Amino acid sequence: MKKILSIHYDEIALKGKQRGYFQGLLVKNLKNKVDKPIKALESRLILEDYDVEDITKIKFTPGVAWISEAYIIERNEENLIKLIDNIIGKNKNLNIDVKRVDKTYKKTSLKLKEELAKQLQLRFDKAGKKLRVEIMPDSFIINYNIEKGIGGLPVGSSGRLLSLFSGGIDSAIAPLEMMKRGSKVDLLHIYALNSPDFALESKISTIANKLSTVEQGLNLYLIPFHYFSVAALKIEKRYELVLFKRFLLKLAEEISKEKGYMAIVTGDALSQVASQTIENINAISFGIDLPVFRPFIGYNKSEIIDKSIKYGFYELSIEEYKDCCSIVSNNPATKSTPETIKKLEETIDLKKVINDSLKELKIVKF
Repeated sequence: MKKILSIHYDEIALKGKQRGYFQGLLVKNLKNKVDKPIKALESRLILEDYDVEDITKIKFTPGVAWISEAYIIERNEENLIKLIDNIIGKNKNLNIDVKRVDKTYKKTSLKLKEELAKQLQLRFDKAGKKLRVEIMPDSFIINYNIEKGIGGLPVGSSGRLLSLFSGGIDSAIAPLEMMKRGSKVDLLHIYALNSPDFALESKISTIANKLSTVEQGLNLYLIPFHYFSVAALKIEKRYELVLFKRFLLKLAEEISKEKGYMAIVTGDALSQVASQTIENINAISFGIDLPVFRPFIGYNKSEIIDKSIKYGFYELSIEEYKDCCSIVSNNPATKSTPETIKKLEETIDLKKVINDSLKELKIVKF
């Protein structure tokens, strides 16, 4: 009998001839996190020497659908029953599942499940403790303490993206949504106070650090707000927020071209706030050469909050912080046009504002 940590993926299994590539990339990412040997066994990965910290790191690795502590034993049903009995103790309300990986095994998954229930006097309960028995070619694997991962694809399989990051609820987890799709995501933050050190002593650093537990080696780009703030004194106040969002996208576009990012990510949800009306989104995005990904575009605010809570970012995101949008968001225009924004760009010489801002760029790696 051997105790292991069993690591399962789902979407990777559907990749056909490319499955080996995706699995190899996931193994590489896991090894970088736990610095321990990861072995492949049929359609799962196993870690033999693990601790509680490893479980947390692996659970928040894109590509991992679920993980569990598990035992591998010889294929003996009598020993299987004894082991399950020891694992569950007196709790007979069980959500038990049996999967026959080895189709040559004489009993079907359903038949073995029924026999286990009878021998152990189990009561099937979907809300009960989950336990999964896998029938392997030469063993049984008994999975218990099952925890759901974040799923998706391993980071590094879908290019590099740059995400606009204010520290708010949406912008904290929009990058994570794209990491789940296999992208390497870095962050761009515009700080309002005098020095980037103030941002690094706030929730901005804390959230970036937490995101780096999902994707190692994350870069945070820090750029000052003051060049835009001074230039924006030349325009009507109601257009300042929309033009600021345009400044963010153009700034991200310039960094992306230099650093090799393939798309920009934002936390926009359609009509959630004034700057996110369809008219303003169109005016802000007009003429941007790179794709702009908005993973929450069709979400309600409550759905985004639920995700934030689920991934453990909500309490961090609502911490007090002086972000730029809160400074410029007084009664903003809701129906801007590309023509209007273009004229405003010329009025403040947006290209010069961007170039001046980039001269003070600071990059911090997490």
